[in-house]
Order: sequence, then structure tokens, then C-alpha cells
Amino acid sequence: MALSLQFLHREEFESRTFRALGGGACMGIFAALALRVWEPFTPIVRLTLEPGYFAVVAAALAAARPLKGYGLGLRAALTVLPVFPFLFSAPHPLPQSLAACIAAALVTWLGNGREAAGTSTAVAASAAAAGILAPVGLYVQQVLDARFLGDMNLVSLVVGFACVALFWSIGTLPSHLVLHTDTVEARGLALGDSLKGEAQELAARALGLYQQCKTAVLRMPASTGRQELVGVLEKMASESFSLAEAHAALTAQLDSVVAHDVDAQVKELRARAAAIQDTIARRQLELAASSLGEELNHLDALSRKRERLFAQLHAQVALLERARVSFIGVQGHELGSKGEQAAQLARRLKGLGDDSTQPPAPEDAQDTPRPTSEATRLRS
Repeated sequence: MALSLQFLHREEFESRTFRALGGGACMGIFAALALRVWEPFTPIVRLTLEPGYFAVVAAALAAARPLKGYGLGLRAALTVLPVFPFLFSAPHPLPQSLAACIAAALVTWLGNGREAAGTSTAVAASAAAAGILAPVGLYVQQVLDARFLGDMNLVSLVVGFACVALFWSIGTLPSHLVLHTDTVEARGLALGDSLKGEAQELAARALGLYQQCKTAVLRMPASTGRQELVGVLEKMASESFSLAEAHAALTAQLDSVVAHDVDAQVKELRARAAAIQDTIARRQLELAASSLGEELNHLDALSRKRERLFAQLHAQVALLERARVSFIGVQGHELGSKGEQAAQLARRLKGLGDDSTQPPAPEDAQDTPRPTSEATRLRS
């Protein structure tokens, strides 16, 4: 069984880390100002600025992107709840670790920046990691103060608070990691963030059909036929995802070039060539127009190829739908009673897939550039 570790919503994690760093650094500035204002009035009492609380809370408040309707409540909870571990006489760094756990759990649960709340697994994993890494950040801050920055000055506070905020933010990384036992399913889930439009809907549909079919197959008793059937389903789903990726790549390539602009440039070059009397200059402009005309033909060929890929993606998803229908009304023990029956179904689905994925020869010929159109053909 292949394992796949998937990193989800990478941009969100990177953005959260930068915001947490900014929050920690800003809190360091406020801490330095507070020390400067406080000490002249009460020289005997020294303000205690605990980075395990202030840096973590500032980082959490800056990094959190609350779910709709939870903004005020989440920020209030992030400010109040992490202070409770410091009310008890617990040895250092246990209060700081518990405060980091609380802040990370709240951010992962209701401040993850997505439409849904975080899962219990993600919340627990992030809380545990932040609880471990926050004391490490405090240790690094103490080492920096002792060896390089000095104690309780502006640079020391800004760097120290930012360091604690950084380690706390890294502790939220487990909420973005998902361990899959099925690499095909992991690939389908990863496509959800990269595709757009109807291609994304088809890829999601293919993933759902694959999961339904595989669930039905795994209910069968173990046999060689069942393993073969799983392999056929994985191949069908992988081909669907490959078609979706190829379609997305072609779409991005075509979207980067506007065919109408190229055509306008061709017409403009031809008009200039017609107005010029010099033979050499006219010939150069005609060659430039011809080159752009070939580019138009290439874009046209890519557009037709994208349409074929989209049609093939539709056909592949329909094939997965047929595979799902094949399991309707069929009990697992009936197929599993004889492994040959599962093998026969696998061969039948494989045959359907081979028939649907064979591209006709005339279609491939269309990818070659055709002669230039009347608008771009050079005059003899």
C-alpha cells in the first residue's frame, strides 16, 4: 500500500507565517515602548513581558482568518484563554507551551481562512506541534539575547518576539498535511486547487466515482480478480486526471496569448507592406506577417487539441460512471465467491477503457499546422 504525504493550501500557510512574524515583531516594538514609558514612573517595579504569552497571542491574532460570524469571539478567545496557564504555579516552560497549544488550536479550528472549521485531527496535531515548538522558540530567543542582542532593548525584543512567533506559526503546519494511503486519490485531491471551471468539476466527479467504485471493490473478498479490478480503476482515474492536467496546461498556454491581437498585428503588417514602395522593406514586412500567421495556425491547432482533450475527459468520466453502474445491484460476496467473476469484470472495464482512449488517426493529423488563411497568406 503506497503512502502519500500531501501539503494542502501551501499559500495559506506561507501567508499565515508572514502575518505571524509581523504580529510578533509589532508586539516587540510595543513591548519596548512600554518598558520605556513604564520604568521612569516605577523604577522599583519592572514590567514583565512574557514572550510565551505576548508573542504567541500577537502572532495568533495577526495570523487568524476567522470564519464568518466568529471574528469577534475568536479574537477575544485568543486574547483571554492563553493567559490561564500562567495563573497556576507550573514550571517553566509548561505555561508557555500550553498557551501556544491553545492559540494554535483556536486558529486551526476557527481561524484557518477557509469556509469550514478545522477537523479535530488537524486541531490536535497543530496544538501538539505548537506546544513543542514554542518552548524551542523561547530557547532560541534566550540564546540570541545572551550571545548577540543583549537584554530588553528594541532590537532584542523585536527579534525575540518574532522568533517565538515564527516557531509558533511553524507549529500550525500539521493542519496542512494529509497522509494518503492511495496515491491516485491524493492526486485527484491536489487537482482541486489547480483546476478551474468545468474541468475542475469533471476532475472532482472522476475522483468521487473512483472512490465509490473502489469502496465497492474493497468489499469483495480478497482475490487476484479483485486486485486486477482495483488496478483497472486506478488506471481509469489516473487517465482522467492526466487529461484534466493536460487540458489545464493548454488552457493556460492559450490564455496567455490573445489570438485577436495576433490577427490584428498580421493585418497591420500587411497593410504597411502594401503601402511601402521599397521592395526589400516590403518583403521583410511580409515575412513578419507570414511568421505571425503561422503562429495563428499553431494557436488554432492547440485550440482544437484542447477541445479534443476536453471531449476525452468527458468520455473518461463517463467511463468511470459506467464502471460505477456495473457495481449497482451486484453484491460483493457474489463477485467474490468466484475470483474469476471479478477478473472478468476487470477485463471488461479494461476493454472499455482501451476502446475509449484510442485516438483516431485523422484527429492527430489536425494538430499539424494547416496552410495559412487568406488573411495571412503571402502574395506571390
